[in-house]
Amino acid sequence: MSKPAFDIDDLIGKYLAGEASAEERRLVEVWCKTSSENQQYYEHLKLIFDKASESIDVGHYDADKAWFILKTKLSSQKSRQFNFSFVRIAASILLISVIGFWAYQSFVGFNTTTQLASSTSIIQDILPDGTQVVLNKQSELSIAYNEKKKKGRIQLKGEASFAIKHEKDKELIVEAAEVFIRDIGTVFNVRAYEQSNTVEVSVTEGEVQFYTANNQGIFIKAGGKGIYNKLSKEFSLEAADTNIMAYANRQFVFEETDLQTVVEQLNAIYEKKISISENLKSCRLTVNFENEDIDTIAEIIAETLNLKVIGGEQNITLEGEGCD
Repeated sequence: MSKPAFDIDDLIGKYLAGEASAEERRLVEVWCKTSSENQQYYEHLKLIFDKASESIDVGHYDADKAWFILKTKLSSQKSRQFNFSFVRIAASILLISVIGFWAYQSFVGFNTTTQLASSTSIIQDILPDGTQVVLNKQSELSIAYNEKKKKGRIQLKGEASFAIKHEKDKELIVEAAEVFIRDIGTVFNVRAYEQSNTVEVSVTEGEVQFYTANNQGIFIKAGGKGIYNKLSKEFSLEAADTNIMAYANRQFVFEETDLQTVVEQLNAIYEKKISISENLKSCRLTVNFENEDIDTIAEIIAETLNLKVIGGEQNITLEGEGCD
């Protein structure tokens, strides 16, 4: 870069700030045309100036102190020493960035976004806040979680169960259709398929609030199920289905349950299906299953009701004389 008889850094600073006289502007433009190195140096300073102009004012800062820090770094790297006033601009940019980044971390925090989707299989995962979730088939879920504020919003389409470790300063809200479920330290299940006219929330541990933007809704405790009717906009409360979370834990409890209902619940979860004839649908069954495979379950049902099992790769058939 050619050495001018005048202070080129000061002139470029005035030029970019719009404060240069006609003669000073001419000197800068002639100097830039003298060599490609001069032009590159001008472009470098212009980039710094433009970024400073685009920066948002975040309050007062000590530019002199920032300049001292930056000057020390530049000297250690044997970089060219720019004009004092101009490098203060660069130091200011650096300080603004640091202040902004620190403020973002301290007051806003990082938003961690997680998305899950299932089709023909059940998905298990752990969300950013530590919540254990099981997503049923044909369902999708997304969560935006603010780690600093410990606040999260989950959007659900379909069905999922949640095991949330309650923390006093943590807030986690599930949004499904037009309703919200606020955790109060629980294990609960949400069934919210788009084609259904209802949203159901069943609680197995703890308590949740089930509400809308315009209705404070109801509180559901362990063993209860809240139902929201999308058409009437009303909430109701009843006992939770015993096997509501069977798709997540493969645990079934049947007490004098008709065989048709038993088979329907099993077929909704297992890939291999059970079929029965009409004369067996009213048979009653009292039995518990805990994470058994479907072939074992079929054998137990057959033994209990004195039925015959005809096995296949995709289907199991139960045959017998029927029940009185």
